[in-house]
Amino acid sequence: MNKITISAADHSTFEARLWPQTSPVATIHLMHGMAEHCDRYIPLAEFLHQAGYQVVTHNHRGHGERRPRGHYADANAAGMGGWELLMDDILRVQQATCGDEPRILLGHSMGSFIAQGFAIRHGDLLSGLILSGSNHQSSALFHLGRSVASLLKLRQGQQHLSGVMDALSFGAFNKAFRPNRTDFDWLSRDHQQVDRYLADAACGHLCSLQLWTDLFSGLIEIGKANNLRKIPAHLPIYLFGGDRDPVGQMGKGVPALKAFLEKTGHDNVTLRMYPEGRHEMLNETNASEVFQDTLNWLKSLSL
Repeated sequence: MNKITISAADHSTFEARLWPQTSPVATIHLMHGMAEHCDRYIPLAEFLHQAGYQVVTHNHRGHGERRPRGHYADANAAGMGGWELLMDDILRVQQATCGDEPRILLGHSMGSFIAQGFAIRHGDLLSGLILSGSNHQSSALFHLGRSVASLLKLRQGQQHLSGVMDALSFGAFNKAFRPNRTDFDWLSRDHQQVDRYLADAACGHLCSLQLWTDLFSGLIEIGKANNLRKIPAHLPIYLFGGDRDPVGQMGKGVPALKAFLEKTGHDNVTLRMYPEGRHEMLNETNASEVFQDTLNWLKSLSL
């Protein structure tokens, strides 16, 4: 694995992790989730690399080594909001690491929402889209969440790390798994993976009010049919999740996303749901099965 320094639109720099191939089948760009970091995806990256794929990943703004922690960017930084800066970061990573080979974006949770935003803008660059631990629901909740974050921001400032927003968004996720061993039982049935998450100082942190505002705006954007229609109709899309994932409404949200994509004209959408699986299927007790299923889907593509 090589590290490559990327210059961002706001003149900051960050590192992309690249598992290079001389003649890759495709480049797979991994997008991590909220309050975690890209190095948690090294096992998946190495698995895909061994199968002949070039793999690249990077930390989103406010995650991993990128500071301030839990904050995409100040409002209108570099003339762009935090959501747009995320999109620009992805494009810059691909410009620095990809050649003429096909490109596939794989996003988990928050990363799945970011991946959809990128596909709306740059779907013509992609040959496949993989969404893990995703969701689709009415945007009314996201409008409400953005309003709450915006009101709190007036009093506490845009960089305030918000326990209130964390509690409102994630507070109920563990209830379905009582009696709870930890506060993060909802992530996985694999106790070792949950304990690693708890022991990792770069996981489970709070996020800023401006990040929440940006994220809710992004969720509202990708929830509009007219925006999803900008993703090429022929683009192969693979959705997978656990039917006990609270982010995915306990098995309802990912099928709802498939139905919504089909409604917007996307006729090449594959869905794989795992019984009893929780939020992080890539870190679940059957992770090897999930890895192999993902590789099988990749091999089915006409690249």
